[in-house]
Parts: sequence; C-alpha cells; structure tokens
Amino acid sequence: MAEELGEKGRQGVAARAERSDSIRNREKLTAAAQAVFAAEGLNAPMDRIAATAGVGPGTLYRHFPSRLKLWEAVLEEPLRGQLAVARNALANPDRWEGLAEYIVASCEIEAERDGYLNLMNTRFDGAPGLQAIRAEIQRTVRRLVTLARDEGAVRPDFTMEDLLFIAVSNSKIAEVTRSTAPGAWRRNVELFLDAIRPERAHPLSQRPLTPSQVARSMVRQESLTRP
Repeated sequence: MAEELGEKGRQGVAARAERSDSIRNREKLTAAAQAVFAAEGLNAPMDRIAATAGVGPGTLYRHFPSRLKLWEAVLEEPLRGQLAVARNALANPDRWEGLAEYIVASCEIEAERDGYLNLMNTRFDGAPGLQAIRAEIQRTVRRLVTLARDEGAVRPDFTMEDLLFIAVSNSKIAEVTRSTAPGAWRRNVELFLDAIRPERAHPLSQRPLTPSQVARSMVRQESLTRP
C-alpha cells in the first residue's frame, strides 16, 4: 500500500510539473506572438514565434494548432480596444470631432511600436469570437460615418469603404517609417482628415469601392503578405 501511494504521489508531482511547464510554454508563446506580430505583421512566420519563445515548433502547434488559434489568444484585447475607441467617438455629439477622433485614435493603436499593423484590414474567417468583435466595430464605425455625412460634417460622397484607404495607407506608412520617422503616420492621417472635410470637396473621378470589392481586396492583400 505504501509503495502504491508513493507511486501515485510521484505521478501526481510529475503531472503537476508537466502542467506547470505547459502553462509556462503557453505564456512564453503568447508573449512571443505579441512581439513578433507587432514587429513583423499578423502573418509573420509561425516558426519565428516558436524560436522567439525558445520552444520547438511541436510545442507551438500543440498549444496553437493554427495561426487563427494564436490570433484568438493575442488579438481579442486590441480589437476590444478598437471597439472602445469607436464607441467613445460615436458618443461625441460633435460629428466631425467624433469621426476625426476615431480615425486618429484607431490609426494610433496600429502605428505604435507595440501595435498590430493591418489589424483592422485582416479577415478572421474561422475565428468567430474575433469576427464578432470586428463586426461590432464595423457597425459602430458605419453609424459614425453615416451620422457625420448626414449632418454635413464630412464631404457628401465619403463612404465607409473610403475609410479603408485611410486604414490601409496608415498601416503601410507606419510600417515603413517606424524606425526612421515613427510619427510620420500622423501627417498622413491629418492630410486625409483635411481631404474629407465638406469645404474641401471636389468631384472625384472614381466611384467608391463596393463592400464586395473591399472584401476581395483584403483577401488579396493577405495572400500577398502571408509567408
């Protein structure tokens, strides 16, 4: 009986040690993913994340069998931050200030050194939790844009799809200037803000993108950036 209890005790200690190692590895992988995604983008190589965490690819895939699972572990918080920014902007009774506040703050979240470039331009197919947050952000921002346009706070032909150009442009500029001129993205955003004021409106030669064109463009962008 004593030997049996001793064996069970040893098994219990081993199981607890294994669980502790597993928890530590998951924490290291999550921290590594945050750092690598911030530095190299959301489609950074998975092997680089494992190497940064100091574990093997097998350990990575045991905890996170796919990139989506890793996104789910890392991106919920920044997406909720984007949602909070959108809701705060919608609550502003001054429609121009609210929209401008959202555009600047949203771009800043991505552009900061620990931010995730293209967070708002990435599809999360297969990750229902992230999709739900993203859908709520889109509904809130669409309402923000509609109210600003209906009340004459922005040029009358400004659309939700036009906002994509601001987000995509900001992400690319922030990406290429982070190490040389980390504040350059603000100038880009400020130029965009001036361009959408109603008193700056001039006829445009091209129609705005349709929602389906935006969706197809996002898919193409991801295919070009995925390693």
